[in-house]
Amino acid sequence: MFKTIGVFGKYRDATIEAPLKTLTEHLESKGIEVKLGYTTAAEITRDLPQKRLQEHLYQDIDLAIVIGGDGTMLHVARRMAESEVPIVGVNLGRLGFLTDIAQSDMLAEIDAILAGDYVIETRMMLDVDISRNGDKLYRQSALNDIVIGRHAVERLIHWQVHVNGQFVTSARSDGVILATPTGSTAYALSAGGAIMHPGIDVISMVPVSPHTLYNRPITLPGDATLDITIHNRTPDVAHVSADGLIGINLKGDEKVTVTRSQNAVKLVHTESYNYFSMLRAKLGWGSAQQ
Repeated sequence: MFKTIGVFGKYRDATIEAPLKTLTEHLESKGIEVKLGYTTAAEITRDLPQKRLQEHLYQDIDLAIVIGGDGTMLHVARRMAESEVPIVGVNLGRLGFLTDIAQSDMLAEIDAILAGDYVIETRMMLDVDISRNGDKLYRQSALNDIVIGRHAVERLIHWQVHVNGQFVTSARSDGVILATPTGSTAYALSAGGAIMHPGIDVISMVPVSPHTLYNRPITLPGDATLDITIHNRTPDVAHVSADGLIGINLKGDEKVTVTRSQNAVKLVHTESYNYFSMLRAKLGWGSAQQ
């Protein structure tokens, strides 16, 4: 039974106010304590419960509900993972890859979850560590992907990668994506990577617009350690981002290490959830009768 629920809204979006108020009042009518995400509570103007979740104290809730899109879901999911708080997403617009409950079905679907009609799906995450001469410079986790991308339009990134200490390849490209199965339907898909079912334990390495066509995506074991180095010596020629958030610029003498995170995201779905149905809806695949 979920006794305390955290509700998180899309950042700086006034459209969340009405559904957030509806959901909050509905949950409280059932005797559930509701706490609002820190930024959400700071932005709303209506008379809603002002019990804010303090940053990094997410262990105080039993379930997180996100009202927004996949971007909001990614932001909240990274923070829920460390506290092992399960999370469910309500999409304000079209069906999302992560936020799979439509706004029109919000109360019915949430009631089903509260009644125990749900499954929890565990999604792996990645950690990226960046060091220079043995000194740690940056560390971040990602549910979708870690990306080494270029800054300068006219400059390709010259990078090489070792997997578990063994040299794999060297390439010149716009960048390289290290994606989880969850992230295989994000940037990695548009760069030519394969869709990977979230139930498998792998890391996908996808070069972005490689200069030579023989550099192709490769799928690696989930417990692999990937060490990427940049050969460019032009300051700020590249940057590293986690789930689309740029974290640090690279000078060219750093080592970027990507591994599976010890934390994982727990996604809550009603038992009617169907991964392949979601793919068909998002990607426009044909029906079984075609």
